[in-house]
Amino acid sequence: MIRTFVAIDLPEEVKAELASVIAGLRQKNDRVRWVKPDSMHLTLKFLGDIPEQSVGPLSAELDTAARDFTPLSLAVEGLGAFPNLRRPRVVWAGLSGEIEGLRQIASRVDKACASFGVKPEKRPFQAHITIGRLKVPTVVDLNKELRKKGFSATEIVLYQSELLPTGARYTVLNRSILGHKGE
Repeated sequence: MIRTFVAIDLPEEVKAELASVIAGLRQKNDRVRWVKPDSMHLTLKFLGDIPEQSVGPLSAELDTAARDFTPLSLAVEGLGAFPNLRRPRVVWAGLSGEIEGLRQIASRVDKACASFGVKPEKRPFQAHITIGRLKVPTVVDLNKELRKKGFSATEIVLYQSELLPTGARYTVLNRSILGHKGE
């Protein structure tokens, strides 16, 4: 079994902007475990543990799903927390742009994963990028400007996630290009 998730990669300039914001927030929020820039991504679906032999067929299914969508124009914009700012567990950067298209892709990914025994998502898709986590909820100060930074989402990526003492290590298992007809 391997631990997996499906996400959209972020360009380096977006990761750099988020790292800059984190640097400013870190001074005011010492209880937050901040995400390293190289680990930042836009999660579409967390699968959890799947059999290793499912990677090939699941990748083919994701490739098929990706063909039906064109690249999306998105932007990071705004900061927030789940479940709320008073008792946050996750600190996030918000997204704007073609969010409805992103929701449709996430829904299609969810359906593709369900055929491999992954439970369908019950909660509505919330477009965000996790930038910090808290083990114990406490008030966080998110008074830091996040400059709107646009990017194009051109592919969905199936990742393996290995939990290590130094943090999670992500390995690309498959890249499915949006709108690619395989010609």
